[in-house]
Amino acid sequence: MTTTLLRYAVDITPDDVEALTGWLVDRLIHRPSVDVDTEEYRTNAALRYLVPAFAGTLSHCFGDEVVERAQTDPEARLRRIQQIQKTWNLLAQAAYPWRDSDGFDTERWHTVRFYDAEDEERLRQHEEKEKAAAAETTAFVSEYRIPGPRREGRNVGEFVVARDPDDPDRWAVFEGTAQARHWDGTSWRHARFTGTSPYLFGRATALALAQQHAERDAADEETSR
Repeated sequence: MTTTLLRYAVDITPDDVEALTGWLVDRLIHRPSVDVDTEEYRTNAALRYLVPAFAGTLSHCFGDEVVERAQTDPEARLRRIQQIQKTWNLLAQAAYPWRDSDGFDTERWHTVRFYDAEDEERLRQHEEKEKAAAAETTAFVSEYRIPGPRREGRNVGEFVVARDPDDPDRWAVFEGTAQARHWDGTSWRHARFTGTSPYLFGRATALALAQQHAERDAADEETSR
């Protein structure tokens, strides 16, 4: 028989709770071979207390009175599904070490991230908005400043990573805020003397180069003391 994959908290059933709880309890029954006051005994005893407690909380959530209230009260419905998700996930986490055992239902006995499909869609839309906002913020950044080494409590100089006004994908590494000299990959050059563009790198590469120069200057400053 094919088992349906459990995806949302709203799909958890009393049968799921009974099946997982029973499966766990069968493995937590105290065996005479386990000596009292050992770590194994204590762990077993703790789980034998917690698993029924989780099951009791879930059973309450599936009780007629709670279900009926949730059908007419949006706040009660939210509280109920939140409690089901939280408690079920705790139960599933307790069972996780047995996931490779025979009879373990990997399709159902696992944690769930979302209440339902709408909850998943809300998160997807939120993440898309966050990504779009981050991308928009990045698009408007035209300059980064990497501080140089510190001397007597103050930064000495800085390196500027600036974007090409005509090409948002090209960046330059300048020495100092005046941007008189730029790094061409091997040496510092005066663009106005050479006539070449200083915007030679992608953003990530330019930032990495500026950071390397800052760290190298800091090391040189430390050595000179």
